[in-house]
Amino acid sequence: MKDVPFHNVFFHGIVRDELGRKMSKSLGNSPDPLKLIDEYGADAIRFTMIYNTSAGQDVYFSEKLIEMGRNFANKVWNATNFVLMNLEGFDPKTIKKEDLQLELVDKWIYSRLNSAIKETEDYLQKYTLDEAAKTVYEFIR
Repeated sequence: MKDVPFHNVFFHGIVRDELGRKMSKSLGNSPDPLKLIDEYGADAIRFTMIYNTSAGQDVYFSEKLIEMGRNFANKVWNATNFVLMNLEGFDPKTIKKEDLQLELVDKWIYSRLNSAIKETEDYLQKYTLDEAAKTVYEFIR
């Protein structure tokens, strides 16, 4: 029992409805999370909440925001599916780095990717999760 249960703790603001009222079952302004998951997907909800939660600020919940998260999650899924379809039979071990000739556009996208990775890692180290999510969103969008 002498172990510290958590080394890092992240505090966030209160989730409020579109009118600024604290979400509460007794007020009846709290959506059913299972219905939201069925309609939008858990990843869309997670991304939306992180994307819209600035440090020290309350979160204003809106289903319109979750639509943005759902659209983004769909875009990531579609892009991943496209890549996986086109990698069928591909063996990365057959590629020699010295034989790889990148076009200017390839170098540009790698440069943007590396910048996005560094920014995201920096934001995550500082627990600014919303900025990390925005960096990923801007890169993929």
